[in-house]
Amino acid sequence: MASPHVAGLAALVISHYGRIPSGMVAATIQRTADPQGCPNDATLAQYAPFTSTSNGAPQTCIGGPGSNAWYGNGIVNALTALGH
Repeated sequence: MASPHVAGLAALVISHYGRIPSGMVAATIQRTADPQGCPNDATLAQYAPFTSTSNGAPQTCIGGPGSNAWYGNGIVNALTALGH
């Protein structure tokens, strides 16, 4: 469900700031996202039955709150992105 949220926020950013280069839209969304750390072990354990399709490895999360394999750059924040 992340893609529809990001696409919607991109539309809001363009609507709010006017026509700006796509790189600036992406940078605004990334810069204003709320950092989110890796899920705890209990949460990861819920995904244990869903191993990697390429090598059967268990689900893992690598990285810190600013950027990780589970949440990317964080969770989008429309209010911050629009300067409110």
